[in-house]
Amino acid sequence: MSSFRQWVRQRRFPPEFRIQEPPDGPATTPGPAPPVEVATSDLDDPTVADVATNLWRVLKRFGDNGDAGKAERMARRNLTAMSDRLSEAGVRVQDHDGTPWDPGMSLRAIAYEPRPGLDRETVVETVRPTVYRGGQCIQFGHVIVGVPEKGQDNGTGQH
Repeated sequence: MSSFRQWVRQRRFPPEFRIQEPPDGPATTPGPAPPVEVATSDLDDPTVADVATNLWRVLKRFGDNGDAGKAERMARRNLTAMSDRLSEAGVRVQDHDGTPWDPGMSLRAIAYEPRPGLDRETVVETVRPTVYRGGQCIQFGHVIVGVPEKGQDNGTGQH
């Protein structure tokens, strides 16, 4: 009678929710569980943005100095490989240095500084880059905007 009850209980639910019969063979020998592979989609957006930002900062600090030591060259090579891997995973980091500033941009200007030699407002330093994942912005950039010095002609005819 118990097998009939089990059969009826299983038939009350849709097939995708039914419990499968256990295999007839012996159970596998005990051992460690197989390692679980972490897919790129398992990481949340703030974590990916933080990793991409810190990688960008280190790459920017190393720069392309030709007089770098062997350790710096090896570190730069590994960091570049990490950056390429993030790019393959659909993560893009955008640096805004030298970009003409427009208040409608999706960036946060954390400071405005007068700078000589500028004819219009320009991003002079990216403090935090904009990070995109799968074409969607997951972190907005923070920038310092350079403004033309007072008394300098900015092209409007006003001084």
